[in-house]
Amino acid sequence: MKFFTNLGRTRSQYQHPPPSNRYLARVFGTHVTPRPTTLSARAARCLADGPLDPLTLMREVCQVQRLQTDAAERMAEALLGSHPEFVRLASGHWALASAPSAPAAHGVLAEASPEYRASGRRASGQGARGRAPANQGPSLRDITWAVVDVETTGTRPSGGDRITEIAIATVRQGEVVDVFSQLVNPERPIPPYITSLTQITWEMVRDQPVFRQIAGEVQDRLQGAVFVAHNASFDWRFVSEELRRSTGRELHGPRLCTVRMARALVPELSRRSLDHVTRHFGIDIEARHRAAGDAVATAQALGRMLALAEREGLHDWSALERHVEGPKSRRRQTAADRRRRAFPLPSSEDSSA
Repeated sequence: MKFFTNLGRTRSQYQHPPPSNRYLARVFGTHVTPRPTTLSARAARCLADGPLDPLTLMREVCQVQRLQTDAAERMAEALLGSHPEFVRLASGHWALASAPSAPAAHGVLAEASPEYRASGRRASGQGARGRAPANQGPSLRDITWAVVDVETTGTRPSGGDRITEIAIATVRQGEVVDVFSQLVNPERPIPPYITSLTQITWEMVRDQPVFRQIAGEVQDRLQGAVFVAHNASFDWRFVSEELRRSTGRELHGPRLCTVRMARALVPELSRRSLDHVTRHFGIDIEARHRAAGDAVATAQALGRMLALAEREGLHDWSALERHVEGPKSRRRQTAADRRRRAFPLPSSEDSSA
């Protein structure tokens, strides 16, 4: 596989989806949108595509990945309960009151109307990241996948860590059709332990473009595609934070984690690291812990798992995301879990009498 950068191209020279898929790219896939200025605005944007459970919603709104269910329920009630534009369904999911046929309730527990249930947006069946499926969604064969890998100076994008290298492998119909790879000047030192892992030194990135210089191309390559990564929340948070810092805009749209995909489609694997998944499929990683090598290997693993999904009868996006985000085995309760349960949810009725 030959890796290359595309900084010399004009926007018109980028590989766009085939003409038949351009409408799909406009209505489905990743979009870069202005960052909402309030938490309620973020919640409204998250709910624009359908109801979400409190845990998923609050993790998206507050960008707190370690949030637990009971705390998320309290936060959602405190944040959204007094706003008339949000309703809480009988299932516990939150929705926009302005959604088609949504129950006209005011921040209270409300049962969805028959029309709302018939629309397929009932919250009893969860889609990706806890969303109630809206419809079948596009066919997997029609989707463009943007497989992303980033190397960084650390693990906290909101704490000052930055991207040192980014790669985006474009996949259509299971095949890698294009690869963009670029070293990035992080505008801060690279810790020695990161250099020992990635082999990326300050001398390598010192004269490379800073992220704002490649932000336009990154946006174009993600636009209208499903964002895919191995441990997708990590790469999503870094790319979104870099775009926010550079352009005031952030990522919004569907994403797919190949770690979760492997768990659902290759259950015989005892571990789902990129090394284990690629070894299972006989895929060689040309350069481990470098963005292009990891992105291409992840893209090839994605193609193999999409073939497995089709053999299991999963032919559209909604079927795939429901399968990938299906019920998980319950983990053992920890001391921290027991402490959190000592803080009860707000009472819905007076029980002191």
